[in-house]
Amino acid sequence: MATPGASSDTLITPSSQIQPHCSSNLHTMSTRPADPEGQADSDLELAVLESAPPVVPKLLREASDITWQESQEASKDAVTLVRRRGRFHLLHQQQFRNSLLASVGYLELANAADFAANVWNQIPVPTFAAVLMGIGGTCALGMVFVAMQDFRLSLRNVKLLLTERENLKRLRQHHSKNTGVVQLLESRLGVSDREMGTEIVDRIVMDLLMGFGSVLVGVGTLMAIGGANPRVFKASNLLSGYIGNGLAAMFGLVNAVWSGYLIRRFHQHLKAVRASQPGDDIRRRLHNRIRRFQWHSFINGLNGLVAGAGSIVTAERWWGYVVLIPCIISLIAVNFFWRKKLGYDRPLLMDVSLTRMQLTPLLEDLEYAIAMQRGLAEPDTDLPQALVQMDSLDSMLRFIVQNRMLERYCESLTCGKQTRGLLRDLLPTTTTPHEVTISIDALFRLSSSSTANADLLRAHAKRFLQKDGVLIFTYRERHLLELLAYAVWQDQTTSTAQATDAGAGTTTPEAMIETK
Repeated sequence: MATPGASSDTLITPSSQIQPHCSSNLHTMSTRPADPEGQADSDLELAVLESAPPVVPKLLREASDITWQESQEASKDAVTLVRRRGRFHLLHQQQFRNSLLASVGYLELANAADFAANVWNQIPVPTFAAVLMGIGGTCALGMVFVAMQDFRLSLRNVKLLLTERENLKRLRQHHSKNTGVVQLLESRLGVSDREMGTEIVDRIVMDLLMGFGSVLVGVGTLMAIGGANPRVFKASNLLSGYIGNGLAAMFGLVNAVWSGYLIRRFHQHLKAVRASQPGDDIRRRLHNRIRRFQWHSFINGLNGLVAGAGSIVTAERWWGYVVLIPCIISLIAVNFFWRKKLGYDRPLLMDVSLTRMQLTPLLEDLEYAIAMQRGLAEPDTDLPQALVQMDSLDSMLRFIVQNRMLERYCESLTCGKQTRGLLRDLLPTTTTPHEVTISIDALFRLSSSSTANADLLRAHAKRFLQKDGVLIFTYRERHLLELLAYAVWQDQTTSTAQATDAGAGTTTPEAMIETK
């Protein structure tokens, strides 16, 4: 069964306890003996996965994730908040975030804001058309702020991913002689490739092209109001026509190429998962996860192509806007689907020690994340006392820190008026009076200062685990499933290549004689 100590994204355990091994099947791995400290976790036992034949990729039977422990471990279990204009904010983001803005789904609407300018492209401009031009142009210009904000959030994710990739490559080079660790790091890098591509293509490139395009469309639409001037009329037609809408068409083409790559990639992963035989529940979750990616990529790519073509047509034909209507609705739906069903937050592997690296089984991580979702989502479910006691502030805070949820927990503290008031009590009076560092020790001191503080923190921590905690473990499951699918495909590809090389290198005595 999975224990918190076995979850790579949840808990740090001493590296001396780790003994990477290889067993014959998933049944052996998922039911290996627990250490003495884990005996109390028996209440969390899940149904044992069905035994699988030896074709199950060996990577799934060995260590498949990384955690670390360093001498300065305590400094990692702290979050720094900065106070600006009376509100607390994170000083530095520490995790990869599902930060796509809902308002980005309306970027395509900016391309249709020049409707009045293109349909009533005449002199003199009718009064009602001038009013519509003013509204449309203002809305199009306003969308640039949405694109700028999403660009900033995505760029922050990309910087964190680049730092993580450097650490992973450094680890891969250091452990180049350990095939199992190298395979693990390759799978991590493979999933990071997809994350990086999504952030760059579906967010940064989109924000740049469509954001700049909305500026041109907005300016051209507003200029159309003064179309009586021949120069203004010509400039307006260019900006709100081919130039402004051409950027949307360019993004549609780039997005279609990227979406095609993703469809092919996840098709290969799906074939690999079907060829392997993990437990039925895990296989079902993998299948659903991959299918969702495929459908999202297909609709997103097709939508970009159609919307791009429709935008070009609108420069001269009014019926191009009819084509844009379903594209606008589709983009809003695709944006919602990504944020609610595909995107995730996850901890990053930063500053990993080369000599103090530990490995834990991926399937145990996955089982643990699924079990925690069920246990926290159902108030009547009694979680094992060894994991967390929902009536004990000390136990809940330690569970939050051990499962690397402290950053999200600190953000939740800043949302409520009462809990936000508690944070003010932690502000230092000297050095940096606008920054506060929150650690488990600081929270313990705050709770021990008064009974009211302790009750408030206890109630807030319980609400956090039952709401945000479930979402955090749902995000962990999404990431682990994608990592697992890549690992299955990677192992099968490697096995096939080795079998092909072995077959090509086999020479019979008769062939040797004929060669001579």
